[in-house]
Amino acid sequence: MKCINRRCSTAAAMLACILCTSLVTGCGKTEVLSDSFTADSLEYGITAGDTDTDISYFAKDLCVTDGDVEAVSADTSESYAALFFNVDTREVLYAKNIYDRLYPASTTKLMTALLALEHGNLDSQVTVSQEAITFHENGVSTAKLKAGDSLTVRQLLYALLLPSANDAANVIAEAVGGSVDQFAAMMNEKAQALGATGSHFVNANGLQDENHYTTAYDLYLIFQAAMKYDDFMEILQTPEYEASYQAADGTAVSAVWKSTNQFTAGNTAVPEGVSAVGGKTGTTTAARSCLVQLFTDAQGQRYVAIILGCKERAILYEEMLSFLSNLNN
Repeated sequence: MKCINRRCSTAAAMLACILCTSLVTGCGKTEVLSDSFTADSLEYGITAGDTDTDISYFAKDLCVTDGDVEAVSADTSESYAALFFNVDTREVLYAKNIYDRLYPASTTKLMTALLALEHGNLDSQVTVSQEAITFHENGVSTAKLKAGDSLTVRQLLYALLLPSANDAANVIAEAVGGSVDQFAAMMNEKAQALGATGSHFVNANGLQDENHYTTAYDLYLIFQAAMKYDDFMEILQTPEYEASYQAADGTAVSAVWKSTNQFTAGNTAVPEGVSAVGGKTGTTTAARSCLVQLFTDAQGQRYVAIILGCKERAILYEEMLSFLSNLNN
């Protein structure tokens, strides 16, 4: 697994150093991150003049740490980065390389979904362009959309988040941003606003590009923002969706889209008392196997678990389960 840049984002590092001892519990034993971005970096960090305001804003509901944490036992030996946060108590239970820049694969689509929810009318009709369904590599996961097809934004979100359709991601990008490039600019602007300053996006689907990267912590920030939308949570928990839409010639098209998430699909069981609410998968050769996942325990407390750069998909789910073995004990 290639680490693009081992430096942490300025916003995350500043938050951690200031807040870990005064704001939240569960930060655990940490180490000082070195070679961080300068505070006046406009591309990757917050400006020094914004520090007080931004820290107050970002600190409100966040889990924060300035380094690796092992407050619970877990086996993530086959993954490059991992985290396990109690988002209700803001406890950092586990953190490994969470500020390292990595390729996100289709976990990118969490940001795509977030912008669609923020800027789009979910019931509005969108027409598929030829450009949106044109790919220059083989084996790309799609919803098999055709030029001229007409779908709602809501249907496109199901295609985006269940079968991880790259064509749906492009259609959403064009509908919301006018073009994929303009939408990518919106993604980067939103990332900065969320404090996800270790990320840079160049497309809406996460197909491989050396200039397209994020961090495990940034994905946590993006996921938490998306979780505030009821529509997002409903879609994320759906194992299978039957879509009916109109083709260019006016005929009806029916499709069944199934979740790529083995927890949601019911193919991987979780411990008694634990619920796998939903999450987003991602897989490319460069990114390897990735998953951003929400769980709840028997008391209803919520946990975000993220694994990036896992050697194999089956091992990824085993490592996820190693987090869950700590719940309800």
